[in-house]
Amino acid sequence: MHTLPITLDYTLRDLYSIDSEDDPNNVLIYYPLQFGHNHEGASAKFAYEYRVEDDSEDAASSLTMAANMVPQRYAFSAGKMPLVILDFPSKESDSEIQPDCERKGPLPLHQIDIHRTFAQLQHHQRPAVSFAKSPDSIELGLNAKIAVLLPTDCLTHLPHLTCPETHYEILSKRGLAMSGLPTPPSRVIDTILIDSEDPTLLAEETTRMTESIDQHALPFMVKLPQSISGMGTFAITSEAERAHVKAMLQTQLGSMLRQLNHSNHHLYPCSIVLQDFVSGPVVALSLFVTKTGSPIFIACCEQLFDDHSHWIGGSISYAQQAHFQTTFSALVDKIAAFLHRKGYHGPAGVDIVTDTRTGEQMVIDLNVRVTGTFHLGPLRGHFTSRGLGEVAMTTGDFFCSRDLFEGVFADEIQRGSLIVSGWVHGEGAKSHAAITVGAGDVGELQEFLARVRAAGLPN
Repeated sequence: MHTLPITLDYTLRDLYSIDSEDDPNNVLIYYPLQFGHNHEGASAKFAYEYRVEDDSEDAASSLTMAANMVPQRYAFSAGKMPLVILDFPSKESDSEIQPDCERKGPLPLHQIDIHRTFAQLQHHQRPAVSFAKSPDSIELGLNAKIAVLLPTDCLTHLPHLTCPETHYEILSKRGLAMSGLPTPPSRVIDTILIDSEDPTLLAEETTRMTESIDQHALPFMVKLPQSISGMGTFAITSEAERAHVKAMLQTQLGSMLRQLNHSNHHLYPCSIVLQDFVSGPVVALSLFVTKTGSPIFIACCEQLFDDHSHWIGGSISYAQQAHFQTTFSALVDKIAAFLHRKGYHGPAGVDIVTDTRTGEQMVIDLNVRVTGTFHLGPLRGHFTSRGLGEVAMTTGDFFCSRDLFEGVFADEIQRGSLIVSGWVHGEGAKSHAAITVGAGDVGELQEFLARVRAAGLPN
């Protein structure tokens, strides 16, 4: 019977070593914005504005837990690389915020969750985790550079693998629309303001920028410049949706414009992109761009979304990977060349739609960072050696403890068909988790996912 530990086919560290004469000297800091270390407010250079349509306390709790799980989920396939996790004050005790090596007693629960996730991996493939009290307390080795998911003001004092301003640009929906890569026809609406607190000017500018939503033919997409997991992207397929999104953006854009200042105006943090809707199958492809600009195919997945069109995971069919690699090779080459010209070296994800009418492949999203389904590439051997060719990762709230969940699926965990790729305990019985499961065919996979989700339902 197969048992832990899990062996990855390769890791992010292995990929960073390709086309490089020296061992990679990179430090991962997968910093989620919701952690609250960004205290710059209106003076922030790197502005982000995410909003969940459900503003309830329960939704906010879920979003916070999802943010806390970011380092686990995104670093699962990192390999033997330093991973710095910005610790955050717990409600129990601020004294718990200490580097791992300084702890005298038991670790706080959120740190146990992190170590427990990485302990499933072979020892030589686990990230070297450390905890920092604040961004200012992070110390790097000689010539080390940090790799991040998103550039943030609180980390700009540290040397980056990619220039933060460039990274912000190539992450943005505006940057993609202006990239020269094949995309659906897009219209970019930039603000004419530079820095204003005048409520009259802000209201006038909001009206000017949103009135174009009334003029665009249905169906189409409205995209804010920086969005993640589907937040900040809106599909407009009816007049009712047009009115709803316009009304919502009139409020949200006002908040975004208040983040505009002289330090970030040239980064276009407040633009709107209107994009024609293209009908056709969509895939999420993960790749790695080497130091010399060569693309390495990682995985091609189908994305999973919830009822609010927010990303909650993805599925992969390993038997189809060779076909996808060949099918999208020319487009992937263009994407890698674009990122290389921008000075980017590392993982990236691209959402590709193939036009049903013309067969043209177009980029509808470019996530220049490690993606949520990146780990499904390195896990291929783990699953296929067990006869499991259909695999999915799903995230969501679970109303049970990790111990209880792992007890229910003890046999599947031992057989290697279920992996807990991230778990965060919240208040009370509520948790947030990322679960990766494998099956022999699509039908079995759907049944497995249904069992996983049912196990997390409240009693």
